[in-house]
Amino acid sequence: MAIFKPKILIIYDGVDSSFVEKLDVFFDVIRAADSKQALKTAFANTDSLAAIVFEEPMDDDTLGILKKFNGLDIFRKTPAILLTEKTEQVFLSRAFDTGIFDIAGKDSPFELIKQKLLKFIELYNNRNQLESFFNQQMMTISVQEQELKENQWNIISTLGQALESRDVESGNHCERMKQTTEAICKYIAIKYPKYMLTEMKIRQIAQVTPLHDIGKIAIPDRILHKPESAGRLTDEEFDIMKTHTVAGCKLIDSIPRFKESALYTYSYNICRYHHERWDGRGYPDHLKGMEIPIEAQVVAIADVFDALICKRVYKPSFTLEKTKEMILNGECGMFNPDIIESFAACIDRIYERHYKKQLEASA
Repeated sequence: MAIFKPKILIIYDGVDSSFVEKLDVFFDVIRAADSKQALKTAFANTDSLAAIVFEEPMDDDTLGILKKFNGLDIFRKTPAILLTEKTEQVFLSRAFDTGIFDIAGKDSPFELIKQKLLKFIELYNNRNQLESFFNQQMMTISVQEQELKENQWNIISTLGQALESRDVESGNHCERMKQTTEAICKYIAIKYPKYMLTEMKIRQIAQVTPLHDIGKIAIPDRILHKPESAGRLTDEEFDIMKTHTVAGCKLIDSIPRFKESALYTYSYNICRYHHERWDGRGYPDHLKGMEIPIEAQVVAIADVFDALICKRVYKPSFTLEKTKEMILNGECGMFNPDIIESFAACIDRIYERHYKKQLEASA
């Protein structure tokens, strides 16, 4: 039965072969006469190489050779020992800085070198196995986290679709809201850097904008779809309608581990605060000014625009000019002046891209 021998690479000048011959008894030895050949051999045997022995003299620049190996990350998984006659502390220190695992004198007893190599190989094998196990565990966790995120988003998407299916007259409302919010946020990011709307934040805000009204799932149809012919909502009915903001947040909080997601805060803020107004006359918490998160402020004006420009069961559609007039004149509540300016700058382009054809087709 063949005895397993760890594979080691030795870099030496070939003058004294007795040391290598002794190594041959215990190890599967690969020889290299210079650093160029050694590097090539090390790469060719990356997965099977158990250790490296550098025996001086090699080339003219011992430290340079060691640095090359270390720069190519070879020493991270493979222990290396330098056999040298040099004893200067500066040299030894610089050699260790290159990533070499140990240094021994060239005149050290063979048995000592052999034992060092066997111990180094065992140590690195254990470490590499532990690292491999850890990486596998992290990969498993990563896959599980991705599956969790997908499951979370599937739940959210389903809620949004369920809501929109209850309101056929505002079809594609969620998609229009997403596009409008994103366009206004991009303008704000350029014109008003103080709001710190980065590209990543804008993408995340737009992604969860369709969730703004998911709380309406909890609103009875008799209120949600009360026709214009039946008159305006009573005070009691309007109070019930206003609860959709809080109900939406409860739905978001019920999604497993969603609070750990980067999207949670934007989702929560948009659901709860998209009916707050700059002067504090909104609901449910009567926030005012910059107490209202910027993402909720943008969604608020996008929501008002969509509600005015599109036909609803409780109202006819308004023209673009009339809609802009009502919003800019404050007939729909007070908005942040920066938001108003951004809305005014973007809305014609938004209308052309995301509303005009749909509204003309439904007219």
